[in-house]
Amino acid sequence: MGSVWFLVLFSLVATSSLAIISQEDETVKKDLSTGIHLEVFHHEKSQTLAQYEARVKRLYSKLATREDGTTTASTSSDSQSQAELESLGVPVTSGEPLKTPNYIVKLGIGTPPKYYSLLIDTGSSFPWLQCLPCQKHCYTQAEPLFNPSTSTTYQTMSCTTPECSVVQNITGNATTCDTVSNTCIYTQVYADGSVYSKGYLSQDVLTLTSSEKISNFVFGCGQEQINFDELDAGIVGLGRDNVSLLGQLAPKYGYDFAYCLPTPSGQGGFLSFGSSSLGDLSAYDFTTLFQEARAPSAYLINLTSITVGGKPLGVSTDTYKFYTILDNGAPTTNLPTSLYNVLRDTFVAIMSQKYTRAPKRSGLDACFYGNLNTITGVPEIQLMFLHGTGLTLGTSNILKEVTSGIVCLAFRPTFSNLPLGIIGNYQYKTYKMAFDISNSRVGFASGGCT
Repeated sequence: MGSVWFLVLFSLVATSSLAIISQEDETVKKDLSTGIHLEVFHHEKSQTLAQYEARVKRLYSKLATREDGTTTASTSSDSQSQAELESLGVPVTSGEPLKTPNYIVKLGIGTPPKYYSLLIDTGSSFPWLQCLPCQKHCYTQAEPLFNPSTSTTYQTMSCTTPECSVVQNITGNATTCDTVSNTCIYTQVYADGSVYSKGYLSQDVLTLTSSEKISNFVFGCGQEQINFDELDAGIVGLGRDNVSLLGQLAPKYGYDFAYCLPTPSGQGGFLSFGSSSLGDLSAYDFTTLFQEARAPSAYLINLTSITVGGKPLGVSTDTYKFYTILDNGAPTTNLPTSLYNVLRDTFVAIMSQKYTRAPKRSGLDACFYGNLNTITGVPEIQLMFLHGTGLTLGTSNILKEVTSGIVCLAFRPTFSNLPLGIIGNYQYKTYKMAFDISNSRVGFASGGCT
């Protein structure tokens, strides 16, 4: 699914794939010495070009409202100042069985807990899932809808609760009041406003592991979901505010977290919370995280240069003066059009020496005939960030097999040449990511989820 800025987005829900999401407690958690890690699932399905364009425009509209265009370094949360914070981890797994190109965790809602597959999204904050009685419209999901009447701890939240105002500020959409029941009604909009969830602001017990629960977890109990085409049950945001899953765990674990996305080679992914869960920090290369007042929950970094085959692109340093966001809700990386065009042309010039160009597919316009497991001679791409940190991309992070026998460069241009970059999950799926929020930095460690 996508970010607050947005939507995320195959059609294989066979019995064998459903086994992944029916394993309840056992596959959802495993104890590790540094905590308990949730597993992550993934699947490939392209967003439509219209969805992607709307996603980018909505995100940029938040950032563009600041006139001077500057960013300020993020500050740590008060809860992060605890001398010792515990750690918690949960597995992150592929969304493949659930028609999404993004990643999911399995979390329990209610008493007794019922487990649901929920998309994790660093680009949004407000958590929600579809609920009975689904008064307006619910899309088809793989698991049964959450039934609040079966939970002994479920309750709706009144229109006068502080949370009702907070959610309005976080989502950017006005809450309303059901005056008959005095229940706060939320609206969470994605993409261009045509994709949204609307329902009751609620509280219930959230079960992350057999030993870790949030007793008063605030979330949306969705009664109307429009234009979703996945099979997951909802979304949990990881934005930097007190409504996201990260924020609701922060009083105990702080705002530091780490994750690693599962790879096709079979390495399982994880999502972990707490400073001690980051592990050996010397394994990471760090760059500064910035925070923008108009989009405070976004994870912003400075992209300083791009190389292809070891050679910098022939552009000025001013070309890189734009916002760059780390967003695991975006499947591919998005660059301002002028910079993207130089990257594409440089890459195509090298690849065309050996491979034949193929037609544009799924909004990707640098395509070639070939497949990922046999193609060779792909020039390495480096995305360099402030302080010399970077992502060194190999074939599996550069080329995406969009159909059998055709691979495409997994980068896109922004629309209308917006000054915005989004580093998507395809580019860092072989990296561990450490969000060291207390020190305003994010780290990358190559080698997958080992």
